[in-house]
Amino acid sequence: MSEYLSEEEQIEKMKSWWGKHGTLVMVAVVVTVLSIVGFRWYGGYSEDQVHDASRAYVAFTDAQQEAKSAQLDNLAQAHGGSAYYVFALFHQAQVAAADGDFSVAENFLQQAVEAAGDELLEDLARIRLAKVQRALDRPDAALKTLDAVATSGYKSWVLETKGDIHASRGEVKLAHESYQAAIGSLVEGDQRPILRMKAQNTAPFADQYVQLSDNL
Repeated sequence: MSEYLSEEEQIEKMKSWWGKHGTLVMVAVVVTVLSIVGFRWYGGYSEDQVHDASRAYVAFTDAQQEAKSAQLDNLAQAHGGSAYYVFALFHQAQVAAADGDFSVAENFLQQAVEAAGDELLEDLARIRLAKVQRALDRPDAALKTLDAVATSGYKSWVLETKGDIHASRGEVKLAHESYQAAIGSLVEGDQRPILRMKAQNTAPFADQYVQLSDNL
C-alpha cells in the first residue's frame, strides 16, 4: 500500500514505525556492542575489579534519577575506564535528550567519547553525539563527529545519520546518496526498513530531487 500513500503519509507511517520499534533496534545494537566491549575489557581487569564495577553499575541503574548523579561520580572515580561507566553516561545522555536538554546530553556524550577505552564503544558514542549535535542545529559539527568514526561495522549507521543531516538542511540529493550508500554497506540479513523508506522518499522524481515537506 505504501506506493499509494502521499509523501506526508509515508513520513507519518515511518515515524509511527520508528516510535514502536526504534528503541528495540537501538537496544539490540547496544547489547551487541556491550557484549564485545565487555569481553575485551574483561581481559584487562581482575575478576574482583569486574565484579566491583558491575555492582557499581547495578547501583547506578537501581538508583532514582535524582540520585544517579552521585552514583555516576562513584563509577567515574572507581571505574572511569570501564564500559560500565560509558554506558552510565549513555543513560544520562538519553534522559537529558528525552527532556530536551540537548546541551547536557552533548556534554555526557563527549565525556563518553573521552572515557571509552575501546574503539567500538568510542565510535558508538560519536554516532550518538552527532545525533545530539544535529538536534542542536550544528550540522557541520555533527558531520565532523561522524567523519571520526573508524569502525567499519558502523558504516551504515554513520551514512544514514549523514543522510538525516543532509535531509534536515534540504540537501535532498546528498541525503539520498548517503541513504543509498548506507543500504549498500548493510551486512547480509540486516533489513533496516526505515533506512530503505528514507532512500525511497528522497529518490529523484523525473530526474529531479524534490525538497521534503518534513524531515524523517
